[in-house]
Amino acid sequence: MDKGANSSQDWLPPGALDHLKVRSDGLCWWCRERPATTGEHKYKQTDLTRLMRDDYLVWVGDEGMREIRGKRGIKRDRYGVVKFPKSLCGTCNNDRSQPFDRAYSKFSDYLDETWVRIMPGVPFEEIYGDTWTKDTLDLARYYTKHFGCRMVRSGLRVPESLRAFMDGATDMPDAHMALVTTDSVHRVASKGLTMSGDCVWTDPERTEFRGWVMAAYVGSVGVRYQWWAEGQKPDGWDSQFFHYPSPEINCFKDEQALMEGRTRQPGWFARMSQWLNRRSDHDAAEMK
Repeated sequence: MDKGANSSQDWLPPGALDHLKVRSDGLCWWCRERPATTGEHKYKQTDLTRLMRDDYLVWVGDEGMREIRGKRGIKRDRYGVVKFPKSLCGTCNNDRSQPFDRAYSKFSDYLDETWVRIMPGVPFEEIYGDTWTKDTLDLARYYTKHFGCRMVRSGLRVPESLRAFMDGATDMPDAHMALVTTDSVHRVASKGLTMSGDCVWTDPERTEFRGWVMAAYVGSVGVRYQWWAEGQKPDGWDSQFFHYPSPEINCFKDEQALMEGRTRQPGWFARMSQWLNRRSDHDAAEMK
């Protein structure tokens, strides 16, 4: 993956690209037919409930720190931190995406119960059984739904390839998804839930977005999504984690490395574990 990395990018202050953002038109970003009347949870409600200690959660974000008390606090979302702004209709947010939610729940439960960070890959065949091909696609669709809501919140135009993928396509030719672990996230939130920042890049004149990167984690392991504008995607980024029975977990030092695509080698203990549990080459998908 390092082939396309660029560590000399300009990091701009907040608001510098507000002139490129698009405003919501009030329609559901997925179906583009019905009004956007619901907000997706940033994290699944069952995950938030599982994290509760003494019947409360501590939420840390751009708005500061908030305490969310009890399951009712998660549902009410008094401070507007648990859910994204309303951008989906009820049909898409509830009925159409139920298979995605079920696939994610099994994945999340596995991450909660298993020390995955040092493994050679995530064993989707073990998690999903004979239906791993379909369920892994639905897992990826859960994450694309999450990332689509983040795009709307950030004023980014949702790519047509993402909608098509959620509607049943099996790939996104202008995007790449991979399983990741990031040292800085592992140190502070190995038992929590984390979202990366939303990183974008533009043409030199800053007249249009050329791509973006974002990630979401359960504990130390997450999913990274990267999208490129037409003609911007480099060679060697065709491998998708959801096409493999045991895709590799890509390691990063920190969030900047994650955004720039600069992977690091796994540590010695992880390498030993991976060697002892290695699988045949055709089972592993890696970032290139």
